[in-house]
Amino acid sequence: MASTPIWLLAGALALSFSTTTVHADLQYMSSPLAGKKLRYVIGAENPGKGRDGEIVEVGYDLSKLLPVGITIAYCNLFNEKYSEQSKQQRAEYGPYLKTSDTAAEYGEGQIDPRGPGWRRNLTEQFERRKRQGFEYIELDNPDAYSVADVVGAVDLAASYGLKVIAKNPKLMEGDPLPYVAHPNVYGIIVEKGAGDAHDMHALRERAGKPDLPVWFVFFDEQPRHTAGKAAAREAAALAQQYAGMHVTYSPSGEYLDALDENTDPDPHVTTKQTRARTTVHSRETS
Repeated sequence: MASTPIWLLAGALALSFSTTTVHADLQYMSSPLAGKKLRYVIGAENPGKGRDGEIVEVGYDLSKLLPVGITIAYCNLFNEKYSEQSKQQRAEYGPYLKTSDTAAEYGEGQIDPRGPGWRRNLTEQFERRKRQGFEYIELDNPDAYSVADVVGAVDLAASYGLKVIAKNPKLMEGDPLPYVAHPNVYGIIVEKGAGDAHDMHALRERAGKPDLPVWFVFFDEQPRHTAGKAAAREAAALAQQYAGMHVTYSPSGEYLDALDENTDPDPHVTTKQTRARTTVHSRETS
């Protein structure tokens, strides 16, 4: 039997080592936000000082990091100030699309991603947030755009050293997997009607990010309204079955406060994830 040449063996070993190294480099690193609660108070003029070990997201016009905890800055794929601008100012971020009910409801401009205003809107916000010292941002209203356009915006944020929190990925047309799987996405915010815990866990599993934090946020417009509270309670019941999911509720208006809706599950109760870990005797998150 002919022996295998030494040079061929060496080449095979080198290829094996190289492949192993590449796979190691591509392994998912847990989000630094994993396990932390989010206080989603983008509607509050005074979001407080923050809390140790927690995250607070502040509104578009707030310009300073909170002194305690981690602060996320709100950013918008729409022209946030459209309703306040002159015709000439609006044109600087145009052209505009007319397909979003949300843009009309909030007096914002749905910028056409094929026009020059798209990049201008993003770069101005990214430069401002970077200058203000923020590390994390939300890019709101991604469901008004294609997955490819949103992924491009996430790429651009990364070039500024800004880490992105995904928003309502299940509302997007097309498969949101490239969005959530993007290495510059560090968590997911989910509003009422935009998916439940089962949906989000399946999505983060497909993305190879099993412990990606998911925060469900709800509100009621008036104190006597209860639809938001009921939805938050229902979301919390499902979220308790998974690690790294939290639910908050604002009772007195749109994201003016963020009260915990989660109740700590009984440690003796076997959830879907603990049951999976017990079965396979593994430390990995299912």
